[in-house]
Amino acid sequence: MVKGGLISIREAFHSLTPMEQQAARFILDHPELAVQCSIQKLAEQAAVSKATLIRLSQSLKYKGFKELKIGIASDVAIEQKDPNVYQQFQVKGSTSDLLESISNNNIKSIKDTLSVLDAEAVEQAINTLFSARKIALFGIESSSVVADDFRHKAVRLGLWCEPGYSEDAQTIIAANLTAEDAVLAISYTGQTQTVLEAMELARQNGAKLISLTQFGVNPIAQFAEINLFSSTVEKDFRNGAMASRIAQLNVIDILYVGLVDRNYDVHIEALERTKKAVHHARTRKSN
Repeated sequence: MVKGGLISIREAFHSLTPMEQQAARFILDHPELAVQCSIQKLAEQAAVSKATLIRLSQSLKYKGFKELKIGIASDVAIEQKDPNVYQQFQVKGSTSDLLESISNNNIKSIKDTLSVLDAEAVEQAINTLFSARKIALFGIESSSVVADDFRHKAVRLGLWCEPGYSEDAQTIIAANLTAEDAVLAISYTGQTQTVLEAMELARQNGAKLISLTQFGVNPIAQFAEINLFSSTVEKDFRNGAMASRIAQLNVIDILYVGLVDRNYDVHIEALERTKKAVHHARTRKSN
């Protein structure tokens, strides 16, 4: 279950319908009132129907409005104790401000991701990746950095990974997948067309599809069978994907440790072998 009600609303806001956005805006502006009100009263206050509030809850991955209220109440309590918000980068600001703002945003992005990352989905993803004959990694531009971090970790465990960081590479890999294989598709926006097209081909061949995207309704998450979400609200330097990359790398670390734990003794031996092999290769080059 998704835990952070307010965080979920902020993350998914732009993917909601106009009426859902109207309800969401009212909740964001009056979170304490939303917790206290019945669904009927809140619908009246927000000038929407009860059905809209139910649809909003479902769009945010909640079973119903009651569950959404619990998530909102949790966020209200947390934000009262820890009021940190995303900080805008100040052009020509001091170095101290730079250190504070970037570090704060990265930390908050990771914390917020815990609120939109479903433990059951993580468990399913780890099991799927562990049992896969081959893991296809799809990601373009900054998402390829995140995908390659997973590849580097996974191959050290002896897992077979095929990296697809271009349209051609993704198409070729997807064409040769089978029902024994899995895809980990990474796209912050969840709208990268080349990744979506490769996923469609992979599904035709029976591969299992895992997505890692920003929270909310997006084409890649809708197409995948298992959805992993990250959180960030970047207002500046969006093309740099700073906090979003940190949040997604944290999810990759979670998957990696989960994979290690699935066959701990064997994987620890594999890590030791690769560590010794790399050390030997480096020592040989330096001599």
